[in-house]
Amino acid sequence: MHPLCDNVYDYSSQKGFSAKSYRGFVYAGPQKAKYVYGILRKKAKGFILLYLLMSVVVLVAFIHIGAYSIRYSKLEGHVGSSIEDSYTAVYSTAVSLEPLCSKSLNMSSNGKSGPSIKISDAYINQIISALKYINSKDAIPDGGDMVELGNIARTYQKAFDIYYQLVICQYDSATRTRMEDQLFQLEKKLYPWIINGPMYHSAVESLLKSRGRGIVMTTGSKYALVAQHSITMLNFIGNQLPIEIIYCGEDDLGQKERDALTSLHRVTLVDMQSVLGLKKCSKGWENKPLAVLASSFQQVILMDTDALFFQHPETLFETKAYKETGALFFRDRTLGFGTYGHGPGLTDLINTLAEPFKENLIFNTSRVMAKVSSDELDSGVVVWDKTRSMPAILLTCALNSMPYMDLIYSKTYGDKETYWLSHEALQIPFTVFLDNGGAIGKVFEQEGKHKVCGGLYHADEHGKPLWFNGGIGERIPSKNLNMMEPTYWATESAGVNVDWELSGLPFCLYGKMDAPGDYRDSRIGKLSSSELVISKKMVDLWVELFQL
Repeated sequence: MHPLCDNVYDYSSQKGFSAKSYRGFVYAGPQKAKYVYGILRKKAKGFILLYLLMSVVVLVAFIHIGAYSIRYSKLEGHVGSSIEDSYTAVYSTAVSLEPLCSKSLNMSSNGKSGPSIKISDAYINQIISALKYINSKDAIPDGGDMVELGNIARTYQKAFDIYYQLVICQYDSATRTRMEDQLFQLEKKLYPWIINGPMYHSAVESLLKSRGRGIVMTTGSKYALVAQHSITMLNFIGNQLPIEIIYCGEDDLGQKERDALTSLHRVTLVDMQSVLGLKKCSKGWENKPLAVLASSFQQVILMDTDALFFQHPETLFETKAYKETGALFFRDRTLGFGTYGHGPGLTDLINTLAEPFKENLIFNTSRVMAKVSSDELDSGVVVWDKTRSMPAILLTCALNSMPYMDLIYSKTYGDKETYWLSHEALQIPFTVFLDNGGAIGKVFEQEGKHKVCGGLYHADEHGKPLWFNGGIGERIPSKNLNMMEPTYWATESAGVNVDWELSGLPFCLYGKMDAPGDYRDSRIGKLSSSELVISKKMVDLWVELFQL
């Protein structure tokens, strides 16, 4: 049970309020008893009654003050007394979205029988004051002020957590109304997509109405065949999860492509505009996190249309890595810090957006922060539990939208680093898979050294092929498909002594053939017979769909 979710609040169990000390206060021990006894003998009955009445009043007041103090001292995190303090106090969504109301029927603040919430009025009022201060400004921070964006996002996070509890606990009061008013004002400025959309009144409502698990992809007409290939392969390996294809407007995904995709098993199409309030549609990476908001699923596997699996994708939900945090990310290749100009810009973003926590990051093994790699994450597959990650999902959408997108994309490659950036800024737990990015494709020997050239490869927790990014060949119908049939894989292992060849496409990773599993340098292995069957199907289907 959550520490703020007691069925019966037992004051006598608290330090300083034991049954013994409670009796000691009432009777005050032998000396006090003698004193009272002397008064009883010497004073008139009226004075005695007055004395006893005053004692009872003081006692009742003391008990109520003590009970209030105990009840709310259990609130996680100590919040400062100023608006600025409320920016930096950590109140983790991953913990706080467990219901904090008691399951027994206590008297709520409106005088009616109902659940009582275990969050102090003082804390709630402080967050409301912080929201009022932010809302008094004309606009959200400009695109270059990551420090202020982080501050405001953390205040929103605290307010989101509180409002979620007020709704869950059915806590109808003037406090809830004031919180709702200020929270919604900020949401319309900072994260306007859901609250300004036609389906939900707020991000909290969207979260509460999300259900189940599923796969989410984004595509337009240009890459609809790639999505068709990926979905057909998912069905081939026995996927049981429903799939939502998210697009933005009829101009994005034509009727012919929609008909082809809806004919596939377990596929539903969702127009973002039917869920989110979008001033205009975009057709790039920025749609990916917005697709998560537009999806109906509570637990989401967001995958690129050219991501291909060797195992059932639902196994990701069962990994220890996902279960621990509800947010699972994968590493990109380990390329030298500064490769293609990447690396320094990302460290700047972390140090500003997550400024209060830059010395104590959740991801304390980041290669970029250690300046040993230019890139950190591969966003070809992202796994999110909205219940544990919603404020981070919203911030990710903001980082992939104007006015912040231009700055982010100038310092990183598209959307891929924004996922962990958001979690670090809000200190919402996440897990990065231990496997470093590798390569999958064909093996080549050159001057006694072996290399594998192909897509970006990821193994599972046991070192077996899980999925890879990049598809099989040209992504539009062509005479020359430039296909790379997956037969061998190479992994960075521990990410030391990594040697990538970047002179052409696809990239190639050098490694040791048939090295043992505990080999720390890059190693190369061959797909199993069952994996080769899947690989052959990938290639044959690619030819069927794309060959002119």
